[in-house]
Order: sequence, then C-alpha cells, then structure tokens
Amino acid sequence: MLFVTQEFLLFFIVVALVYWLIPGRFRMYWLILSSLFFYATWSFVFTFHLLFVVGMNYVVMELYKIHRKKWIFVSLQIGNVANIGVFKYYYLILDFLGILFNQDWLREESLRMHDRLQGQEILLPLAISFYTFQIMSYGIDIYRGQYTNQHSFKEVLLFKSFFPQLIAGPIMRSSELLPQIQKMSEFSSPTSEQTERATWLIIAGIVKKMLIADQITGALIPFLHGDPASFPSHLVWIYTIGCLAMLYADFSAYTDLARGTGLLLGFEIPMNFKAPLFMHSVSDFWRRWHLTFSRWIRDYIYIPLGGSHVPEYRNYINLTITFFIGGLWHGASYTFVLWGILTGLILSAESFAFRRGWQEWPDALGGRILRIVLSYIIFLPSTVFFFGKGLDWCGAAVLQMFSFQFSGEVPENFNILGYGILAALFFHLIDEWPEFFVKLRKHDRWLLPVGGVALILAMTQFAGPGKDFFYFQF
Repeated sequence: MLFVTQEFLLFFIVVALVYWLIPGRFRMYWLILSSLFFYATWSFVFTFHLLFVVGMNYVVMELYKIHRKKWIFVSLQIGNVANIGVFKYYYLILDFLGILFNQDWLREESLRMHDRLQGQEILLPLAISFYTFQIMSYGIDIYRGQYTNQHSFKEVLLFKSFFPQLIAGPIMRSSELLPQIQKMSEFSSPTSEQTERATWLIIAGIVKKMLIADQITGALIPFLHGDPASFPSHLVWIYTIGCLAMLYADFSAYTDLARGTGLLLGFEIPMNFKAPLFMHSVSDFWRRWHLTFSRWIRDYIYIPLGGSHVPEYRNYINLTITFFIGGLWHGASYTFVLWGILTGLILSAESFAFRRGWQEWPDALGGRILRIVLSYIIFLPSTVFFFGKGLDWCGAAVLQMFSFQFSGEVPENFNILGYGILAALFFHLIDEWPEFFVKLRKHDRWLLPVGGVALILAMTQFAGPGKDFFYFQF
C-alpha cells in the first residue's frame, strides 16, 4: 500500500477517525492492528516474521534485565545479524564464494534462478534493514544503560511496527518514540497549528514523490539503463546530480508523509534531511543526509570502534569500516560495498586535510566556491556506485566523466531532468532557511486551499502510475 494512493488515503482516514473516537486506552491496540494490517498488505507471511523478530528481541532483553549476562545480549544481536544476513546477503555471500573458488553454480544469477525454479528462492522481507536497525538500537540502549524505562510487549511492538515510519524510517530511537507511545492515551486531538503543519508536510511529500521524484526517474532511464560511454562527459555529471535529486525527493517525500501522518495521530517524528545538496564538503553531506541513519552508524558502529578517540590511522580505519557496513546495509551488491568503502576513504581524506589546517568552509567567497566544486568533483564519481546496475556500468560511467568528450545528442526528456533538479533545490531552500518560510504560515488560511487545489490539478496533468519508494528495496 503506497502512501500516495487512494487506498492509503482511505486507510488513513479510517485509522485516524477511529483512533480519535475510541477511548484513549484502546488506541494502542487499534494502532497495532492498523500497522500490522498495513504491513500485511505487502506480505501476509512476512508479517509473522516481523512479529517473531520483535517478540524474540523483547523476550530476550527482558531475560537480560533479570540476569544481566553479557552472553544473553550478544546472542540476541548475533541472531539479529544472522536474520538479516540470511534474507539479505545469502546470494551475495555465495556469489563471492563462487568467484573465489571458480564455481559458476554459486554465482547469484545461476543460484537464484535455480532456487526460483525449485520454488525456494529467498525473498527479502519488506523494510528488514530499517526494522532490524531500530530493534537492535532498543536492545543496545538497554545494554548500555542509556534507556531504562520499562515497557510492555505491546508498546515495543507498536514502537517497531508503527506504520507511518515502518517501511523506510526515519530510524527512531527508543527514547524518541516509546515515551510518546506510553502517553498516547492522553493525547488530545491535533490543534489547528499541528493540523496545518501536518497538511503542509503531506502536500510537500506528495509533490516531491509524484511530481519530482517519479518524473526524474523517468528522465533517468536512458542513462541508468543505457551505455554511459554513449553520453557526453558533462551529461554524465548532470545525470548523476539528477540521481541525487531524485533520491532526495523520493526519500524526503516518504519522511514528510511519515511526519505528517504521524503528527495527525499525535506523534512527533524527527527530520531526516537538511538540504544535503547544499553541502560544502562530503563530511557536511553526511551531517545533512538521512540524519537518523548517519546518527545510527555513528552511535552504534563508529563510536564503539573507537571513533576519533584513537590514533589517527585507526580513525581512518574506523571510518572505512563504518561506511563499508553502511554500504552493505543499503544493498547486497558489490556496487554498494564499493560505494561504502569509497565514502569511508573520502571522509578519511577530508579528515586528514582538516587535521592539517584545511578549512572545511573558507572565509572568502572564492574559497567557498572552490571548496564546493572540489567536493562535488570528489563526491559525484563515488555516487555512481550507489545507483549503478553493476561494476562494469559504474566503471564506464566514471571513466566517461573524465573523458572530456563533450559532443553527442541530448536525450529528448533531458529538460524534465533539469526541471526536476531545480524543483528539488527549491525544497532545499525550505530545508536550509525554514525561518523565512515560517513567515508565510500566517497566510495558511488561504495558502493551504490554494496549494491543495494546485496540487490536485498538477497531479492530474503530470502524475503517472504509482512507483515504489526507492528505499523500499532496502
């Protein structure tokens, strides 16, 4: 059930109406049932898998609270890693072994086809990466003593299955969502200010998804499904920026819709983006992009490895390991692995330079412009590996970037890509300078109706068939 469909609109209206009409003590049960139904519309079978994972984590952590044995906690986390490992990395691991030992039958394409014909192909549960990270953080916070509140199973189940952010985040911490769940029986219906803010978030999410991300996706097809060597060098750079603009519009759209629908139910869901394409270094990009993911890998991978409080060379190793794992988290493919390693190496190189007096954000305008240009020249080639369909394609795209071949035809729908990038940058302005746009909120009484009508008209003209959110594959 996609967020931007009539089915979800009907589902949410029913959920919200019943939620606010029933007595407060029944709200939790209603939201749990609604959230499980929402997940079951994607896969009924994997709904039981989700219940098992949440139940296992809850029971084991309750045992840990009683006995305080480290092996109990460690065994649970090994189980969590094994769970995602089997479903997400089974074919990648065997493919690597097939290459290592020259066994073609172990290669992913052959093995997956064999399993499919035998009716035993391992499929990926929807949102397994997101709910695994979230449920692991719950246990780790308890183990570290950073979260001590006691919760019932139904509260933890709703924490993990809460439908607005279940599929693609934001990855919420126990201290962010569980206290709200405990107080939900006392929630009052949304104020006019909350309703207006939620409506703007929902409108922004629909615009970003249907009118920007989906349109850019169509314009990217000739590039992503073609031969990058057939494009002029400068177009490869622009198409790569278009990939980033598409991903920003698509993923931030989901976040906006999650925040908007959550707010209409009384829940505050954190921001996940802060104008990432306005970065002035790759390090700055990761302070602006997918904030809850960046925070998760920082707190649960990078810092436990020693973070920056280690010898300099170890710090660079820690960065590379952290983003290697981050690459694997995004997808079971060699391109994601290489993307993660490259990102870790780039961040290490920046850290090396910053330690030696290089300014991340120079005082002079010329220095700032040069800093941004250099950051993009370094950043975009690595980004190719996030979107590329294979190592050969990615290698060809990077080589073409630096081929300095500027002759060639411009695809017919290239102008859509340009408009989409500009539209994404408009939302960056809102992310970067929200205080300016807040001043417009005093005109919500007429801006909201006008915006709603304009959105409906635009959707009838430009919106095509609904597409899954990009991050649903993770």
